[in-house]
Amino acid sequence: MEKRNPFILSVYAGPRYFCNRDHETKTIINSLKNRRNITLISHRRLGKSGLIHHVFYQLRNDKELKMFYIDIMDTEDLHGLVQLIAKEIVGKVDGNTMNFIKKFSESVKSIRPKISVDPLTGLPEVEISIQNDYSPETSLSEIFNYLKQQEKHVIIAFDEFQQITEYPEKNMEALLRKHIQLLSNTTFIFSGSRKHMLLSMFNDYRRPFYQGSEILNLGTIDRKIYQKFILSQFKKGNRSIEQPTLDLIMKYTKSHTFYVQYFCNKLYGLSEKLITPEIVTNTLLRILQENEVVYFNYKKLLTGLQFKLLEAIAKEGGIEKPTSKHFIGTYQLGTPSSVKTALSALMAKEMVYKDDHKTHVYDVFFEKWLERR
Repeated sequence: MEKRNPFILSVYAGPRYFCNRDHETKTIINSLKNRRNITLISHRRLGKSGLIHHVFYQLRNDKELKMFYIDIMDTEDLHGLVQLIAKEIVGKVDGNTMNFIKKFSESVKSIRPKISVDPLTGLPEVEISIQNDYSPETSLSEIFNYLKQQEKHVIIAFDEFQQITEYPEKNMEALLRKHIQLLSNTTFIFSGSRKHMLLSMFNDYRRPFYQGSEILNLGTIDRKIYQKFILSQFKKGNRSIEQPTLDLIMKYTKSHTFYVQYFCNKLYGLSEKLITPEIVTNTLLRILQENEVVYFNYKKLLTGLQFKLLEAIAKEGGIEKPTSKHFIGTYQLGTPSSVKTALSALMAKEMVYKDDHKTHVYDVFFEKWLERR
């Protein structure tokens, strides 16, 4: 049987394919066990979702827990959120589902779950519909009352929690806080990638979730730990990779989880048994070439100054003072006010982010492509 590529790019596949995060895992579990809500913040693709699934995996044998993971990124309003929560709570169809649906429907009158068959897979799935006579607010209240009735300790992870601030309903934070603070048997993980937005939600005394949660900032994995993990996975696949090569991988990917995983997935998929620095460099060039059509499309979506500023930030490897006279003069960016406006637009489009007092290009490979222009 062909061995699986151990550098997973999508869903959590178990601890064998999960690199470290021991401290963060213990911190989250300690908070949950002691009924303290916790907010997990990091930049996109640093492994927040994988970490939550890893925590759930560690707690899977605790019979006193009920755990639900709810990614609300694609929801657009309260109606969509209620449907998603209800569907996750009802869960996948199994031998006890009919009995569970009956009990759920008795407690939550406004929502009707029903079993249907996926036309593509032929597998049964649960559909959720809110009755026309009820408002989403009523349905949400009924769901939280249902959770309150549970004898077990309930854990709910809301991934990309900042999405609620985009809903047309302007009272979402207050509405959710009102219900959450009344649940003595339910603990929450709030997770998101818009750092400043989430910090404002939980640290601004004027907002409903003020001091409603511990904060855990997720950074990059320690380079030495990640290199040890990479070396181990290559050895298991009867492949060799030496220290200078590992150093080059971390340099090209900036130790950013997704880009490390993607890069190593590519390398592992090659036929070579010895991975050399030359192979690593050639692989980077192929990745940049494969994504060039995407990068050129970015240019079409940005103004001339925005793209020029993006390119300048990439060539600097991050910039501390983007409106400084030296930086603007070096790259002929115009006036400080125009640079400030362009930078705000790039921030809003999530093309750049600020960390460690520097502004960086978000996409690590895109940054490498811009550097080479």
